[in-house]
Amino acid sequence: MVVENTNTALKIWLRNLISTIVLAICLIFLYMTTLLEEPVFGIGRIHVTILLSAIYLYLVLFPWILKYQFIYISDEDQKLVIKYYTMGFLPGARKSIEFPIKEFSKFEVNRSFFNLRESVVIYRKIKKGIAKYPPIYLSGLKPRQRERTITLFKRLTSS
Repeated sequence: MVVENTNTALKIWLRNLISTIVLAICLIFLYMTTLLEEPVFGIGRIHVTILLSAIYLYLVLFPWILKYQFIYISDEDQKLVIKYYTMGFLPGARKSIEFPIKEFSKFEVNRSFFNLRESVVIYRKIKKGIAKYPPIYLSGLKPRQRERTITLFKRLTSS
């Protein structure tokens, strides 16, 4: 079974690109023309700049705060392959986990930030004991993909 959220990653990347371009064009247009040189109804250039910047920051920082990650999980060929990286304006380092399914030990599901962030911590059997991997955040997955991921890990735990 394969679980991936390529579409979500592309949407976030495209949203960040478009919002950056729109903000730049709006600010250039606002300050290069005589538009709103004099405040209209008490709203001047500074107010519009602050409003546009706040909207931009919300659009760009929301995936970063919830720690959206691109995730690719596969359990084919008796190997568990997990590739992931943090999405957002400044993407994180690409990480990859790959090991035989028989070495899978257990997993934990953690929730944080008002239950908006959901993460999975994977444990693997190694010669010296149990290895714990860094959390993989499932916030960027659709609910059905989250269910499939948790079901996959439950199946691997029971086998």
